[in-house]
Amino acid sequence: MSVSELLASPGGRLIELLCCPHDGASPLKPDGDALVCPACAARYPVRDGIVSFLPAQALSEQDERERAMRDDESSWYDAMFEGYTNAVEVPTAVRRVGQPTGPILDAGCGTGRITEALLALGQPIVSVDYSEACLRLTAKRTAARAGAPPVLAVQSDLRALPFQPGAFAAATCIEVYSQFRAPDRRRVLDEIAKALAPGAPFSISAFNYNLIFKLWKLRGNAGAQEGEHMLGGDYYYYRFTKAAFRRELEAVFDVEGLVGTRIIPARTLAEGLRRLRLRSASDRFLAYMVERGHRADFWLERTPLSGQVGFFWQATARRR
Repeated sequence: MSVSELLASPGGRLIELLCCPHDGASPLKPDGDALVCPACAARYPVRDGIVSFLPAQALSEQDERERAMRDDESSWYDAMFEGYTNAVEVPTAVRRVGQPTGPILDAGCGTGRITEALLALGQPIVSVDYSEACLRLTAKRTAARAGAPPVLAVQSDLRALPFQPGAFAAATCIEVYSQFRAPDRRRVLDEIAKALAPGAPFSISAFNYNLIFKLWKLRGNAGAQEGEHMLGGDYYYYRFTKAAFRRELEAVFDVEGLVGTRIIPARTLAEGLRRLRLRSASDRFLAYMVERGHRADFWLERTPLSGQVGFFWQATARRR
């Protein structure tokens, strides 16, 4: 999809939400195969309908290595979430933005699991990631369908978002925040807050430093809370205590709720049954949990157990 085709598409009108990340204000103008900042002449290429800001954002060598690995993992990434994980994680993340009226930002969209669910809210969506391969999959799974809102894919560093101030009525940031180092996490929060309208809801998750990982730490696992390698790659990660996650969020947002999620280890339990050679029972259990049993996770969110064993923290926050 060329620039002219993008402008003529339903998602084309979302380009008005973009701005030059160098000054955080200048609107962009179409020029050949790119969008151009009239103030500084920076060019942001458009490839197959994806607007890319990365060439101008100068990622570090480590960032570029992580971006390339995200491209590589895009082909199998969704397999980690199929079934029970999606049944729990997607609705608990999406329902926390309520029913916004106006564009929604999905910051760190990956392959579009959350973006796809956000379509049901009937509002335009801008999906941002720094992996072009992931964005292509997001665009494919959210391709225009009758009555669906438009989606614009943007390749950008979350630490320098290219959006007009106050452009969005809501935002999500799911399974992303924990993989930024501390100084960068504050930049991400500041950038998302700047892109949100005052009072707009924000749904964000982070890894939970729960009882299991604390026990791992006691047993000598140096990477129980923080490390440089995840999923077999060079991905930094950090697991938060409840107090630490709340403290970081409250530096920028008003936090309205913070609970543990993905509390029932359904896939682990199913694998345990398989190891006992109870394959049929394992399959029936997992099918039940995907179809109906996952609702117990939503109920457990309201109990103290959620923070002790939930795999993630899920926060409901609001732009001040």
